[in-house]
Amino acid sequence: PKPSNVATPEPTTKEGGSKILPKDALNDNSRLIDGEPVTMDADEDLILEDDYERAEMVRQRKDDERAIAKANERGVRVVNAFEGYAFDYGMRPGDKLLAVDGWKIDAGTSVEDVRNRLRGTPGSSVDITFERPGVDGDVTITLPRTVVQISDVKLVTLVGKAEDGIGYIQLSGFTADAGREVRNGIFALQQATEEASGGERSLQGLILDLRGNPGGLLTSAVDVSSLLVPKGSEIVSAKGRGFPGVTYKSRVDPILDPKTKLAVLINDSTASAAEIVSGAVQDLDVGVIVGSGRTFGKGLVQNVEELPFDTALKFTVAKYYTPSGRCIQSTNYKEGGGTDGKYKASKVEEKDKKVFFTTNGREVKDGGGVAVDYKATAPKASALEVTLLRSGIMDDFASEWSKKNQLTKNFEVDDSLYRDFQTFVMEREKSGDIKLDAFYRGPIEDLQRALKLSGYKGSTKELQQLQATIKSDMEKDFAKYKKDIKEDIATGILSRYLPESMLINRSIQTDQQVLAAVKLLGNQNQFNKILARTETSEQDQSKMIAKAGSMVGNPMLEETGAKLKVNF
Repeated sequence: PKPSNVATPEPTTKEGGSKILPKDALNDNSRLIDGEPVTMDADEDLILEDDYERAEMVRQRKDDERAIAKANERGVRVVNAFEGYAFDYGMRPGDKLLAVDGWKIDAGTSVEDVRNRLRGTPGSSVDITFERPGVDGDVTITLPRTVVQISDVKLVTLVGKAEDGIGYIQLSGFTADAGREVRNGIFALQQATEEASGGERSLQGLILDLRGNPGGLLTSAVDVSSLLVPKGSEIVSAKGRGFPGVTYKSRVDPILDPKTKLAVLINDSTASAAEIVSGAVQDLDVGVIVGSGRTFGKGLVQNVEELPFDTALKFTVAKYYTPSGRCIQSTNYKEGGGTDGKYKASKVEEKDKKVFFTTNGREVKDGGGVAVDYKATAPKASALEVTLLRSGIMDDFASEWSKKNQLTKNFEVDDSLYRDFQTFVMEREKSGDIKLDAFYRGPIEDLQRALKLSGYKGSTKELQQLQATIKSDMEKDFAKYKKDIKEDIATGILSRYLPESMLINRSIQTDQQVLAAVKLLGNQNQFNKILARTETSEQDQSKMIAKAGSMVGNPMLEETGAKLKVNF
């Protein structure tokens, strides 16, 4: 509870002291001499809440003023330039916009004002003037206005040796075109493999990367799943109170050869429609789920109803179920409880999870997302790396680097450039533009406030020492996490020159989970063992997936115009 304007004692334990304070504070004898209480000067040793809040307001105002000044200095800058649109016409991340169709952008111009000026009737054009670090003078380009459609598939490529035939598709969402984009990606990988092997090999393995995919349209999830699972397979069903039950099945033959091994990459941010695909692949035993844990666990079907005053209500109408019959929803909602007394949310406990079985008889459980079949641990970012990325200092350094350097073919962040970055960060830290202990600052300030209000003088000093120690340790992390931070610096600089797809392609070359998936797909015995496959079950699955007739006249093939050599 928030204290009143008069300092009041915190809730105490039997031993005395505050329940919310550390153990050291309970033994704080700064106000005792030989065990006897000493009268203290309140103006000198106690900080009343009003005084503390006033000091906090002054500090916060100074931080806000510094942030505003920095924002005005930076101006309105490009955060990302999409391929096929602004990137292709010359815009790059970090560009500072100066004018739109002659309308000048100043310190008082908001991002919303600039956005409204940039938008217009499709087919018309807009002149954009900007300045770029490392380029003399202002630059003006003419950009045609068009309806921007961001692709769900961010990258399609072969990984490892091209002749090995291991493909990779990164799918970031499930909009209306997700199925078509994935289908075209598979066709492209099949063709690329045949060309690389001189027609001797077809696509041997496919990695579908759904990490960080928040989901989207249920119908698009069904479209993507239909490319991978046998015809007639149940993909997902939905059931709810007062909601007509519905089941979605694959009505087309998959375009992925049954001999092509499939791995689906997931993490705890893989959710909703992405979990439908993951669940179908796992339950039907057509592929292996690879990652470090479980998916998010969102198994709810929701509708959106428009309301007056440009508002809308999203409400849950049903739960969806994977082919084995399990619901992967990880949170239960019940009436009663909660902060407003209207509902209560709780995680599904392990003892309440039920066991279901895949096509090959493997056990899977409900109530907690889709669990991985093959564990591949993802490296965790250090507190220093997270702080640097959140602060935006990588972009600032990239801009400064671009002013003095030219990108070369064999660019890399060497030790000299890394030292320059460290110096850059330390200078910004001294000026107050970045706080290296920002990752811990919130909890520390809360504790500091409680200590001051309670008058624990000795513990307050210890807390200050802790802050200094944390800062010192994080500075040492520049050496400990050198490799990871170097990669972040390189990405920041290269994003000024390369499109997003090339940056992603570069990153997966050292991605530990992608490399683990490649290794798995190269081991047929291990792959079959995970899926509990036998020679007989593998032949049966091939018969289920194989077409009864010729591929000639298939509308999917005619739409893409791809030439495909398929052996059934």
